[in-house]
Amino acid sequence: MKKILFISLFSFFYFSSLIAQNNLSEIEIDLIKRGIEKSYALKKSVYELSIDSVERKIIRQNFIPTLELDAKYGYGASRINLDVPTVQLPITGIELFEGESRFDTQGQIFNTNLTAKALLFSGLQVNYGAKATEEKIKAKNFMLTAEKSEIIKDVIDTFDKIELLKHSENVISKSEERLAKEKERVKTAIKNGLAIPYDRDKITAAELNLASIKVELYGNLSLLYLKLSMLTDVDISILEKYKFELKPWKLENSNNTFSDRPELKALDASVDAYDYKLKMNQNSFLPKIQALASLSYSNLFNANLETPYALPGGENVNLELNKLELFPTYFLGVGMQWELFNGLKHSNETHIAHIEKTIAEEEKSDAEEQLALFAKKMQVNFEIKNQQLLFKEQEMAVAQNSLNLAIKSYQEGLISISDRLETETEYQNAALNYYKFVAQQRMVAVDLLISTGSLQIENLKN
Repeated sequence: MKKILFISLFSFFYFSSLIAQNNLSEIEIDLIKRGIEKSYALKKSVYELSIDSVERKIIRQNFIPTLELDAKYGYGASRINLDVPTVQLPITGIELFEGESRFDTQGQIFNTNLTAKALLFSGLQVNYGAKATEEKIKAKNFMLTAEKSEIIKDVIDTFDKIELLKHSENVISKSEERLAKEKERVKTAIKNGLAIPYDRDKITAAELNLASIKVELYGNLSLLYLKLSMLTDVDISILEKYKFELKPWKLENSNNTFSDRPELKALDASVDAYDYKLKMNQNSFLPKIQALASLSYSNLFNANLETPYALPGGENVNLELNKLELFPTYFLGVGMQWELFNGLKHSNETHIAHIEKTIAEEEKSDAEEQLALFAKKMQVNFEIKNQQLLFKEQEMAVAQNSLNLAIKSYQEGLISISDRLETETEYQNAALNYYKFVAQQRMVAVDLLISTGSLQIENLKN
């Protein structure tokens, strides 16, 4: 824990995180918004979050009273064998229940119940279960923010690469124009005996090389437009009309650090969720109390009882029942369920929940260290890229001057065609490297924003 605190304080005092400032055009921000809206993975995460929200409501709704209505109808018949001490009636002298007596009975019955139940006390299971689900939802919301950051990065990376290829195309096209002019001068010089075909062929070879590079460039450009179209759901023909900005990414200081990353906040919420789950299991021994109220209607009808007895006249003694109705029948009460022993099930579940919480805490500690290192690395990389950009810009300017001097020197016959073409190639490489470093610097800046949880659409609008 001391190690984590040290890292946090070190990171806070050594560098503050940064936010984007006027690095994207309105068109580019619009494409980023479209990318977020289009993302299928993000939509899936939102739907899963909706399911969790419903599950939280279901847990809370355990305290809402329930109302049930049930009805039953049936026909029943039974034979009763009865053997009781014989009873002799006075006066008549008739003996009842002599030996074993058999009775046959049958009838129809209808019953219906309207029952209301309300959970009064869940043993804290509902409270802690709902809180655990709420923390789970918080964690997923934070991860949604992290997913959005990755989408933003992907969209920016795509249109930066498009603009990089456009700059590369421009550098190559200008080289082709210069070589074409040089070739025309060489052709004229050959006619006048001032140059040899070797010079013309060397220029032709350089032109073919540039043409080969452009073929590959156009192929990659078409793929990038297709990818951007798939990311943003904007037609390729529209995207091709857009002009993107490829310039060094400028950042300004803010108070965010790596501890503001949504991934860490998600881990915090995850630890809290496991804590509530642990409390839920620790309190599973508490009883559950429920209130109950019912209203019943019962009716026994068309029933009869056939006996083995007969009247003096010989008529059998049979009893008939037209209707036996019970209504209204009320019942009000409170019930309690207390699980006293369940074979150590709750003890094992509590132990598992404790282990899960410990794992989540270890994951959080590891993530804090790794993210602190990543944030520091991105800060260093950003500073390196900014310094390198200054050198690459100067290198491109020197290469431009050298090219201008080489063109003039070749026309004056002071250098060979090989030296002239070599200088052309050096300028192409210097210019292309500069734009590549601009694109790299922008990606490092984006990663730096991610490292402090600052790469959000709201920050990009500044």
